[in-house]
Amino acid sequence: MKPSLVIHGHFYQPPRENPWTDTVEREAGAHPFHDWNERIHYECYRANAFARISDRYNRVEAIVNNYQKLSFNFGPTLLTWLERYHPKTYERILEADRLSASLRNGHGNAIAQGYNHAILPLSNERDRRTQIRWGIEDFRFRFKRDPESLWLPETGCDDATLGALIDEGLAYVILSPFQAERVRRIGGEEWRNATDGNIDTSIPYRYFHRDGTGRSIAVFFYNGALARSIAFEGALASSRALVERFVQASQAGEGNLVSVATDGETYGHHFRFGDRGLAHALEVEAVQQGLRVTNYGEYLEENPPTWEVEINLGPLGEGTSWSCAHGVSRWMRDCGCTTDSTEGWTQQWRAPVRAALDFLRDEAALVFEETAGSLFQDPWATRDDYIKLIVSRHRFREEFLYRHAGRWLQEEEKERALTFLELQRHSMLMYTSCGWFFSDISGIETLQDLEYAGRVLDLMQELGIEPPRERFLEILSEAKSNRPEMGNGADIFRRFVDTVRVRPAAIASSHAISSLVSHEPEEGEMAGFRFRREEFNRRQHGRLKLATGRVMMDSVWTGRHYDYAFAAMHFGGVDFLCTLKSFPGEAEFREAAEKLWSNFRTASLPTMLRLMQALFGPEEFGLEHVLPEGRERIAEIIFKNLVKRFTDEYALLYRENRRRIEMLQRAGFELPQELRAAAEFTFSKRFEEEIRRQHQSLDPVAYRKAVQIAHEAAKRNYKFDRSSSRPVFEEMIGGAVRLAVTEATDENIHSALALLSLAEALGIDVNLDKPQEEIYEALEKGSVNAEAVSELALKVGLAPSVLSKSEPERLKEAQGSSEEAIVS
Repeated sequence: MKPSLVIHGHFYQPPRENPWTDTVEREAGAHPFHDWNERIHYECYRANAFARISDRYNRVEAIVNNYQKLSFNFGPTLLTWLERYHPKTYERILEADRLSASLRNGHGNAIAQGYNHAILPLSNERDRRTQIRWGIEDFRFRFKRDPESLWLPETGCDDATLGALIDEGLAYVILSPFQAERVRRIGGEEWRNATDGNIDTSIPYRYFHRDGTGRSIAVFFYNGALARSIAFEGALASSRALVERFVQASQAGEGNLVSVATDGETYGHHFRFGDRGLAHALEVEAVQQGLRVTNYGEYLEENPPTWEVEINLGPLGEGTSWSCAHGVSRWMRDCGCTTDSTEGWTQQWRAPVRAALDFLRDEAALVFEETAGSLFQDPWATRDDYIKLIVSRHRFREEFLYRHAGRWLQEEEKERALTFLELQRHSMLMYTSCGWFFSDISGIETLQDLEYAGRVLDLMQELGIEPPRERFLEILSEAKSNRPEMGNGADIFRRFVDTVRVRPAAIASSHAISSLVSHEPEEGEMAGFRFRREEFNRRQHGRLKLATGRVMMDSVWTGRHYDYAFAAMHFGGVDFLCTLKSFPGEAEFREAAEKLWSNFRTASLPTMLRLMQALFGPEEFGLEHVLPEGRERIAEIIFKNLVKRFTDEYALLYRENRRRIEMLQRAGFELPQELRAAAEFTFSKRFEEEIRRQHQSLDPVAYRKAVQIAHEAAKRNYKFDRSSSRPVFEEMIGGAVRLAVTEATDENIHSALALLSLAEALGIDVNLDKPQEEIYEALEKGSVNAEAVSELALKVGLAPSVLSKSEPERLKEAQGSSEEAIVS
């Protein structure tokens, strides 16, 4: 048989949503993207869904879905985010599993993952079971089949964890070669030492349950040297050299399997364009060099284990992992494993953080167990099943509660039952492994876990249970930051967690304030609530804007209902005020609104403020309470006038000195930085305004003046920022190409070509990935005539062969050529 190659990608990001608003907030470190999820999606998740194979001239010969050839898992919380924000990438991932299952005797490439990446050997038995069951059920919901395996977060493993996987009927698991203790042939007596990575990774092994029943699970150990070379040593730089190493490895063991596992983010995020090196390796080089690309499920069916294995439990008997040389100490103590070697820094904060979270988890468990008989027949079985509500965003709430309560609950009981379940969800989310992985307690990953802890405290309060906040903070205060200015864990909690808390009233006020400056929808979903706005009225008098209305909100997760009456005022600039109270009833609300409006045009500002407080108070909110999305829209409106003033000042400075500047340039003088900055800023704003003035016109002639500005700037060697115009042109070109592919008329094709040429003339470096994909997909489906779109296809960077040959033909040619993917 041909040697078999399985490359597994573990695709995962920690959940980043604010626990109170269910939204990911802007992360400055991910600039120019909104947050790290968005950045890594662009560099990796999407890039692998639409991976390029290029010819020697860097023209695209094929666009392939790497997930069709890659064994992979995606974290459930990451898939939830992808489904919500990037459905096309999400669908390509699901499609890859369907297609691979159809080609590999029912064995799809995807496997499940422990739900929120908690380290399972460090979880108590209940949490370990729930993490596994939630991971399995999330997989079933998305991939429409049972998983054969579950990725263990950080490959964290011990006998109890493998036993739990066997209990759930999983077929195999993937581990590091350093996690094996000893091996022997099944039925044999002599054990061989397999510590220190000394294990043959070319064959699968059988691990038997410790209960002596004979139940078992297959174990695949990945090739440590190959995985390290890909993840850390730049092996993706040459697809040919990488596959040659695979071939060499295939000859080194008893079996014929080459097994590799790395973080999926290696392919594009950690190593730029690693997605392309991977595509060329799997689609071209592997075939050239006689490797059969498969997945673990198919290989296991064809090659059942003939050896058994016992696993290494680590130096302290707590378990092992792939990213800690000391077992699983990285997630509980100062073991020396860290991402920062700054002198004097320690990770002594890890132990008290875990101790504080353990304390809070146990307190939440005690009150949850008290629901037995009153709300749930079996609270822990209900928690295990709660994932079905989570993945459906509570679409089947009534049936779920009836099944687990054994009766129809009253409205207040429903809210209480769901709040208890949310208490448990956040009790598990706070154990996301990244909270301990990095170098300091003040890092964003640890803060995220502490935010989940803060949400646990709040949910206990919502249930009328006194939250053990002081004791929790007392334990947390033992965790000292390596940054003296941050203080201890309690200080960090008060400074960073308490300040991101968002009460329902603040969410309502955010909607009210935003409605003063933009057209907010009357109903929809906002910050984890389904809302509806009624009785809305907005007017302006001079620089003052006033709005009154009613906002009704229902929590997506608990069903808890909130009903508010509000009055909001914008005084101009950054000055906003919202007064808000529980809705008093229609008659009282209308009377209050009428009294406020009757004074709007005649009363003084102090009088209006007193009336707002008296009629709609007592709660008051300002701009600082607006949610990040609304805050950005308001900032854009407010700063618009300020930027215009700056622009006018710069333009005036440039105009008044233009003649001197040009004379100095002609004489060969280097302009002072201050004068160059004024000139470049002026050109930049003129260019931006001219682009905006055309309102995305598809007529290239409309941009004649913008072209003149760009040419004049180039003539004078001025560099200016075109980044604000790039998204506009990408959207225009994308729309034009889509229309040209859908209706391949001469007019539509000419329009798309003209816009592409215009972008070049303007010096706007547009991303052509989506136009390439539109044309490529249409050509592959045969829904467009190749001759009709040939010029457009070449213009966006597709290779000529795409127009004349099918993808299998092109890949076969590539497999017979001497080309390789070189990524620099």
